[in-house]
Amino acid sequence: MTSSQLLALELGAAVVGAGSWVGAAVLAALAPSRRSARFAVALVGVGVVALLAQAGLSGVLVSRHWAFAQERLLFALPLAALGAAIAVIFGLRPLLAAARGWPDRLSAAVPTGMTAAAIAGILGIVARSVIGYPLTLPAAAVLLALAVLTTALAAALFARRGRRQIAGLVAFSALVACTGVGYAWLTDTADPSSLTTPHQHPSNARPALASADAVSVEELRTPPDADGPVASFDLTAGTERLTLASGASVDAWAFGSVPGPELRVTEGDLVKVTLHNADIAEGVTIHWHGVDLPNGDDGVAGVTQNAVRPGDSFQYRFVAEDPGTYWYHTHQHSAEGVKRGLYGTLVVLPKSGIAEQVDLTLPVHTLGRRVLLGETDEGRTVRVEAGQSVRLRLLNTDQVPRRFRIAGTDFRVVAADARDLTAPTPVESAALRIPAGGRLDIAFTMPDTGVLVTTDASSSASLTLTAGEGAATPQVDPDAPDLDLLHYGRHAGTPAVPDGPLIESTMVLDRLPRFLSGIPREAYTVNGRVFPHIPSLDVREGDTVRLTVVNRGWETHPMHIHGHHVLVLSRNGVAATGSPLRLDTFDVQPGEVWEVLLSADNPGIWMDHCHNLDHAVEGMMMALRYEGVTSPFEQGGPHDNHPE
Repeated sequence: MTSSQLLALELGAAVVGAGSWVGAAVLAALAPSRRSARFAVALVGVGVVALLAQAGLSGVLVSRHWAFAQERLLFALPLAALGAAIAVIFGLRPLLAAARGWPDRLSAAVPTGMTAAAIAGILGIVARSVIGYPLTLPAAAVLLALAVLTTALAAALFARRGRRQIAGLVAFSALVACTGVGYAWLTDTADPSSLTTPHQHPSNARPALASADAVSVEELRTPPDADGPVASFDLTAGTERLTLASGASVDAWAFGSVPGPELRVTEGDLVKVTLHNADIAEGVTIHWHGVDLPNGDDGVAGVTQNAVRPGDSFQYRFVAEDPGTYWYHTHQHSAEGVKRGLYGTLVVLPKSGIAEQVDLTLPVHTLGRRVLLGETDEGRTVRVEAGQSVRLRLLNTDQVPRRFRIAGTDFRVVAADARDLTAPTPVESAALRIPAGGRLDIAFTMPDTGVLVTTDASSSASLTLTAGEGAATPQVDPDAPDLDLLHYGRHAGTPAVPDGPLIESTMVLDRLPRFLSGIPREAYTVNGRVFPHIPSLDVREGDTVRLTVVNRGWETHPMHIHGHHVLVLSRNGVAATGSPLRLDTFDVQPGEVWEVLLSADNPGIWMDHCHNLDHAVEGMMMALRYEGVTSPFEQGGPHDNHPE
């Protein structure tokens, strides 16, 4: 059973338990008949069984990871057990007597005890689904105070105390609740409001670097006269009305086309790209997704540069050091800008060239209500001679995972996120699940018959490779399982941890009620917080970070760390046994726990965020910050910088 299923079952048990105690309290308060008293006793039994189920399920969850069970084991279960004990001690015996028809009337202690258990169960649910991980001491104190006050209020009501006492308890309960909510709101408005603002980490405190050693992101740029053949490009961003192959018209933002021009360069080239903004009023930048380049050319508005306003330009420079498949997109209002078409592909070819004779790039993208595979929203046919070697570069530029399916030939996955895989083996029937932002390169020999490439995003946008006229179009297998890259290819042994300090860090992903820029939202959180209040992951050059990422939520989160690739160590406690998997975007599905290794070898202030960009907008964004690096840029401000 997956961790997500266990979380759902445990929460369900908590809801059933709380509901049982509520029902028992109502029946006890209504001077029950023998029949209703028996129902109340049965509900007490259900509440106790639900509590035991919660305890058992929490025990299994904690074996998966502490973050799945912390607030359950430290708060919700002890509080629920205390409430159940009060209910049983003060209420079970009188209810049993009432069920036998003995007393005429139950004392106020009986419904009070049942209500205490109900309140404990309800506040335990609040701890799980509103506070989440981590449950801090102030939050626990507020919930505990509410439990005491509301139980006292129930006792006063059932005992028919005076109005003054009841009003006082109502006022104190409201004050505690409002204080908790007000503190959360003040914390949201008072904390640092920028990715470039340092956060303190007392537990990892080290002597600070001398201020003279500080360097600005503006200095972390590729020199304009760096060595290497120069590959120059001009990209102009502007609004366009596009007519697609299907005849559909779409209003888009584009780098001249959707997708933007494919930039093909060779390993060792000095790439110079000049960005012009024709009329994108919101501003634009270019982020080079997956390229481990100097920080100053990363293209993040408010972190490494200001957004390029209409009529302005900015030149990006980097040496194409690592061959592979990449893509580029705006990182100013990126959630909107990428959806509307501000993206394109970048291919870095090895100096020695590639082995394949046919090389095609296939980004999948949803533009408005149409899905593009490459440049078209309809079927496309390409003639390829039988026996020729083919490389397909598959990219997911959407916000959600996409599955590519290849029919008509077996194939090998030769690269993931622009890093070659070791000894890839033929795949006969499998779906290739690519997270938002991810890329896979596949290679095969063209058969005499056709090859069909489709995605789960569209039944109309497809690619057919044909070796000749009249070749039958193969059929995809919709039930083919996903290929698990963690166990694909040849394992090269456990990688050695580089010399230098080893930092352990955990990111717990969730969706919880939070204030986002002072407005209550169902936000996406990291360790219980939302941007811009998530402490950055602070490192020094030469550090190694063992990062554990836990997904407590119900949605997948493709986590993307700019400027770095991470080595995947394990998923759900099972070590990666295939080719060493170095990714810049790794997809943490609901209930999963990933452990990855990051080498801090590229100084800067780097975004670390969910590449479902809607999730980043709603809070799931932070920074990987190198000590001693500063930035003169800021979110908002006169340049209206909004990286998300």
